Parts: sequence; C-alpha cells; structure tokens
Amino acid sequence: ALLHVQPEHQDWIDPLVISHGYGSDFPSGFYWPGLADFSSWLALDEALAFWDLVGLEPARIYCNYLVTDAAEMLADAWGTRLGIPTELLGPMALVELPAMPALGNERFVYEHAEAVQNALFRRRIEVPVKALSGQLYVRISAHIYNHSEEYEVLRDAVLDLKKGRSEE
Repeated sequence: ALLHVQPEHQDWIDPLVISHGYGSDFPSGFYWPGLADFSSWLALDEALAFWDLVGLEPARIYCNYLVTDAAEMLADAWGTRLGIPTELLGPMALVELPAMPALGNERFVYEHAEAVQNALFRRRIEVPVKALSGQLYVRISAHIYNHSEEYEVLRDAVLDLKKGRSEE
C-alpha cells in the first residue's frame, strides 16, 4: 500500500500502530510498526528443514487418521453422529453433540453453541461449537502436535456437561 500525505496535513496524521521512529520525522513513524513480528521470517529456514524431516505426506496422513479416529470415538461415546461421512474428512470433522438437559430440547441457535463453547473453555478446552440446522456440533481438527488423549479430555468434558456437572 502507499500512503501519500501532503506536507500541510502531516502534523495531524498518525499511524495506527507507531514505529520506533515515531516523533522524528513523518515517514519514520510508519517505517517499522511496533507490533510487527519478524520472527516468522527469521525462523523460515528451520521451519522448512522441519517439514523436510517430517515429510508433508506422512504428516497429512497422520492428521487425517487422528481426526477420523477421534471423531468416531466422540460420536460413539456421545451416541451421536458425524456431520459428514468419514470418507469426506480431512484434518477437520464435525461431531454432533449429545442432548444436554440444561439447554432444553429446542432447535439450537448461535447462543446455545456459544454457551457450550464457553463452558468447555472454562475447562481449558478450545474447540469451536456450531449450531447447524438446529443441532449443535463440535468442529475438531488435528495437526501433528495433537494426540488422542486430547480428544478423550473433550469427550469426558462433554459427558460431564451432559450430566449437568459444573466446570472443574
């Protein structure tokens, strides 16, 4: 992007995020925004070396199998179903949540999903909860740093919520 400011207006135009040069002259206030983080650029060589070591295809296969196993485990434990057939899954899956008496049995909307997501967050679980076609779903995902025990924690937390148990 380009910002051109006539000299007569430069005294009242400020950058949204200031640079270390703010206050010296007009352009210096915009050169290096204070919240810019260049560590990703500095780490790029190591990141590429890591992926060369691990391999993209083995990582993809691991993530796909992990999310499929986790989604099926959750659906079995909750007595629900997957949002889409397993053959269409990649590293993400939708799993229907079980009925939760505290929410009633109405057609679920955003506010219900938000309430469940916040209850899980209070248990230190970060997972999106979505209301789709009147049903509640969790959207789980997998990456190479995930492991099956993390999904077991989610399973147990949802079962506790279903039973009306308060947050731990």
